[in-house]
Amino acid sequence: MKVVNYFNVVKFNINKGRAMLEITASMLIWGTLGMFVLWSKVSAIDLTFFRCLIGALSVGLYLLKSGRRISFNRSTLIISLAGIFAVANWLFLFKSFQLASITIGNMAYYLQPIILLLLGFMCKFERFSWRKVILILLACLGVALTIRLDSFAVPNMLLGVSCALFAAILYSLVTLMMRNIHADIFVIIFIQLLIGALMTAPLASFSVPAPSSWWCLLIIGLVHTPLAYFLYYRGIKKASVTQIAVLSYLDPIVAIISDIMFFNQHLNGVQLFGISLTFLAGFMLIRLKLR
Repeated sequence: MKVVNYFNVVKFNINKGRAMLEITASMLIWGTLGMFVLWSKVSAIDLTFFRCLIGALSVGLYLLKSGRRISFNRSTLIISLAGIFAVANWLFLFKSFQLASITIGNMAYYLQPIILLLLGFMCKFERFSWRKVILILLACLGVALTIRLDSFAVPNMLLGVSCALFAAILYSLVTLMMRNIHADIFVIIFIQLLIGALMTAPLASFSVPAPSSWWCLLIIGLVHTPLAYFLYYRGIKKASVTQIAVLSYLDPIVAIISDIMFFNQHLNGVQLFGISLTFLAGFMLIRLKLR
């Protein structure tokens, strides 16, 4: 019996470690999303439509080839509703990148882990702790310092930050809704992308500025969508809400680096302190969870 329990513990830890790696990989991929959004020079609506269309076609072909079928039940309704939220999240996030910047949009968007933890407290997925609350407040302060209040004097900056915050709320809801859905991951992705394509098609202008934009759209539609969501949806089933929240900060790290390297984003001392404070608070949160 002890041997069986030992192997069960080992299997559990391996699955947990694999889940962490899968979430990490998805965050690293999504961290480069802002680069391709700006390089594409495509409007947020058209970008969301092509992302959904390209992703749905690729996943749909895979489902046909593998002979998998879509069954309609209560889970399908939840998946569909989560899909609506996910697509709206992309739309507002893309708009925030275009109105503000990759760094500002991402740091506002990544109040999402904080929102996720607060929802976790409310839904009793996570135990309430004053230490966690203090660390959450420190992370919020770090985000505020990164955005800088004087940035709102820049035209469209407030609207860009607001779009990112609304996208963060939608993303948190999607994460909580999808944690306990036990269905074929590729079927989930296909349903959500198909819904997204149908939602945005009436609003899209189908305008792509240059041939080079298609490369960005293909990478977003194939890599940042089916591949990243496959890794993320599989990983979140084995990880805790706190672990998901903390690993989510890998995305803005990569995004900030890309913004500095490719778009000449300059960060002052206050902003660097704010970013460091946010990441330190996240690190302390995961240490609390692992004790």
